[in-house]
Amino acid sequence: MRSLILFIITYLLIFSSIHKANATDLKSDRFRLSGFGTIGITSAGKEQYGYHKEFNHEAQFGGFSVFHDSVLGLQLDADIIPNLTATVQVVIENRKQHDFNNIVDWAFLRYQITPRIVARAGRMGTDLFMLSEYRNVGFAYLWAHPVVEFYAPITTSFYEGLDLQYTYPVASGYLELKVYGGQTGSDIALSRGELHLRARPFYGANASFETDSWKFRLIHAATDVTAVRSPLTGLLDTLNQVPQDAWPQAARFSSKLDGVGKRISYYSAGLAYDDNNWLVQSEVAILSSKWDSINLRNGYVSVGRRFGPVTFYSIAANAKSLDKPTQVTTPLVSSPTLNSLESLTRNAFNAPHINQSTVSLGLRWDLYPKVALKAQWDHTWVKKNGGGLLIIKEPLNKDITLNIFSLNLNFIF
Repeated sequence: MRSLILFIITYLLIFSSIHKANATDLKSDRFRLSGFGTIGITSAGKEQYGYHKEFNHEAQFGGFSVFHDSVLGLQLDADIIPNLTATVQVVIENRKQHDFNNIVDWAFLRYQITPRIVARAGRMGTDLFMLSEYRNVGFAYLWAHPVVEFYAPITTSFYEGLDLQYTYPVASGYLELKVYGGQTGSDIALSRGELHLRARPFYGANASFETDSWKFRLIHAATDVTAVRSPLTGLLDTLNQVPQDAWPQAARFSSKLDGVGKRISYYSAGLAYDDNNWLVQSEVAILSSKWDSINLRNGYVSVGRRFGPVTFYSIAANAKSLDKPTQVTTPLVSSPTLNSLESLTRNAFNAPHINQSTVSLGLRWDLYPKVALKAQWDHTWVKKNGGGLLIIKEPLNKDITLNIFSLNLNFIF
């Protein structure tokens, strides 16, 4: 309820700001105010299985919700001096936490060094997807929401640092190269509670080639986990205190569950085609780390067909952990305390494991130049002990299916 009240108040405050800005016309072309939003109705989840489209969102345990898909954003761009601009973007949505750190998505300076080279510094979106620059702008992409199997596992939506981008015309299109570095983090909701992660250095490189109809992207990024705070912290401490003669593997299990000091690497390739009638988009990725259960492969294929203002589309997506959950051995000494610790450890290894597939059908109706209505049905299969993308109230010891219905109105202004 508090999230709902905050969302409504923020809507009113931002629209009040827009009204005041329009009343004065910002007095100068140096300042440009724009915004975007989504008003959505969603039916998702079940009593024991909470469904969310991103880890930093509240989960939905069945029924209908008005605010799980709703987003409101406001962006201010300002020309400071020739070739130097500043950008601030504020995004309000149904997140687990509402504070300055989680509301300000962008806050950076952009400097045009040459016509082909641009440098930025500050807080920027993590450029790991085809939708990186407009992940929150529902009007800018085809679907009712980003593909969960592909976009949800990456819990960091922004980083603080700098990037350097080079653009070069090639044949009938252009080649874009980017390198970046800084630090990142996330505050997210998991089945076992909240997880707060900080990582640095965060660095990567992207290459893309784009023509009138085609776009290709290759991405590599990596980071080192520097701090983790989660409900597992107490479990790790307890495992480290278990005597070796009682449970020899306890300390090893603690080390595998602890993410601090572990490197996470990400590799991705994307392809998009749009000839004004057919729209095809696909991305595949591999996430690898020595942090247990992080290793993952995921991807999707989306195909759409335009008929005037209406576009029908379908999506097939899959995400699967590359490793099986670590097998937890039985302590050599039997006691209620150690038996309970064994069960908690086994659940800790099983909980983040992912084995989920979805088939989606949907349509987008462009009602006006800046307004679109979308409807989408997702049918999701989750395998036994593969519910790492869900919020589950009990261990997932069987295969389940979920149906998600989304209806939303997207707009820009």
